[in-house]
Amino acid sequence: MAQELGISRSPLRAAFRRLSDDGLVFIEPNRGVFVSDWTESDDDDTFDLRMLIEAHAAKLAAQRRQPEHISQMHAINDAMESLISRRPADFLAQMEIENREFHTLIARAAASPRLTAIMNGLFQAQRLTGFFYATDEQIHGSLADHKRITQAIECKDGHLAHALMEDHIRNAWDRLKTQRRRAPMAPSRPAV
Repeated sequence: MAQELGISRSPLRAAFRRLSDDGLVFIEPNRGVFVSDWTESDDDDTFDLRMLIEAHAAKLAAQRRQPEHISQMHAINDAMESLISRRPADFLAQMEIENREFHTLIARAAASPRLTAIMNGLFQAQRLTGFFYATDEQIHGSLADHKRITQAIECKDGHLAHALMEDHIRNAWDRLKTQRRRAPMAPSRPAV
């Protein structure tokens, strides 16, 4: 791999050690480096953490948000509504992008760089995505949740924003668990 990338072995070893420390790969001496399996328990942990952290971020956003955050939230909600109406060829992928931007914006409005970094880490770790398994009714419901969360943040109601975000994440996770029961897990990934 070092030869293929045109680098020495040292930075590659360091990168693999870091990935191993993060639990993303495991190293077997004299065999190689292998991608760690992602289990249902990992999914559960990720969504449990998202519920806690994003609900807290929504509460902080209600206290710390700036006017531009509110206008950006409304713009994202409008963009999602437009996507639902137009249904372009890449509709679901675009919905995922707008959804991620909405959640990231709430973290920015919370004005906590550490919280934002933790949330970004959870987004990167999460392998399941919501809109690809959602019905039309659920997609409309998710947008309605975003609008209610935006309203609570705009009104500076931190307790309501917290409760709405927690419920929003829980609903997404329940939807994905239902889908997971219907479809088999993806096969394990190959060695690096």
